[in-house]
Amino acid sequence: MAQNTTQHNIRTTDIDKKIVSSIDNGILIVDEELTVHHYNKWLELQTKIKESDILGKKLGDIFPSINTKTLLRKIKTALRMGTPTFYTASTSKYLIPIKINQIKNSNFTHMQQDVSIIPFDHEKKQVALILTDQTIMAQTHVLLQENIKKVEELNAQLLKEKEHSQRQHKQLLAHSRSAAMGEMISMIAHQWRQPLSLINTIIAGLQLKQEMQILTKENMHSSFEKVEKTVFYLSETINDFRDYFKPNKTITEVNLSELFNKSMYFLTNEITQSDIQYNANIDTNIVIQTYKNELLQCIINIIKNSLDAFLESDIKEKKISINAEKKGDMIFITIQDNAGGIEEEILNKIFEPYFSTKSKNGTGLGLYMCKTIISEHLHGKITVESQNNSTTTLMELPYKLEKKQ
Repeated sequence: MAQNTTQHNIRTTDIDKKIVSSIDNGILIVDEELTVHHYNKWLELQTKIKESDILGKKLGDIFPSINTKTLLRKIKTALRMGTPTFYTASTSKYLIPIKINQIKNSNFTHMQQDVSIIPFDHEKKQVALILTDQTIMAQTHVLLQENIKKVEELNAQLLKEKEHSQRQHKQLLAHSRSAAMGEMISMIAHQWRQPLSLINTIIAGLQLKQEMQILTKENMHSSFEKVEKTVFYLSETINDFRDYFKPNKTITEVNLSELFNKSMYFLTNEITQSDIQYNANIDTNIVIQTYKNELLQCIINIIKNSLDAFLESDIKEKKISINAEKKGDMIFITIQDNAGGIEEEILNKIFEPYFSTKSKNGTGLGLYMCKTIISEHLHGKITVESQNNSTTTLMELPYKLEKKQ
């Protein structure tokens, strides 16, 4: 037993266990065979399993629920590339099954975890697995979705109560903007998850290297530079989302290609996760004069409708195509998807307020808001055509928008 402990345990000459144990994260070190070589105090407390009982054993034997095939693939990738790989709570839920006993009214039975897999010892083919508790973040996301649902229910109720007037028209736009804001908040949470996990990984890596006395100035400089860039990215994310909702009553020059790139900044995660081919054929020299944020909101709404349609279809080769061209004093923008098409009887209703074909989470205000903005604010026109499995949205906009007196 003493020989086994000497073989697998990381001695205090390598890592100061008091320091590692004080970190509010789970840290375990395994090799490419998933043999456990270190298991810190945090994991002992959370799993009720002592380090001495797990050293030298296979991680999959201790926790049968682990998808060892996926874990091994990520470990080999980290060792081969020499860079960290990740699990996220939003997709994998958890790696080590830890039952929750402290968070009241939780929607989860087990702790939701982000896992960073860091190359530790290339010669011994060992990696450090760093577990971060993301249960509160996941719980917040669930509560956010519930609040969005309440907003949607309130919108439906208000439709029955409001009078047919200009007042009702303005109310509908306000509620549509609130629903869009709820979706954007959810997007912010998604955009921040990986950068925060990366910062946590960098800090944990520095702590390990410091305790092993292999931390160099170059390591510190490189790590601090990565943290600085990541923090800057988080700050820019907030600025972009804030600008998106900022009232914009000034007509400005807008590069159409850059505006679509901006829309992809908000939607790229959903497009990537859904494995959708996105193709934009837009002349980079097309510059129009219009209300930038309102046009951006319409573009995002239309593409988001395509993404939602793909979720409810079984299309294998998913495609979204964008085309824009200038004809005379007008700009013609088409957004086309192959998500299954729209029935003719539904096409006549899609611009009506509160009409939705989505099985859930649909407010029925997105296209209504687009039509109102394009026709009344941007002085343009929007139409939708559908043939076979394809749906095409056409926006016709003036090349130079002029304010009505």
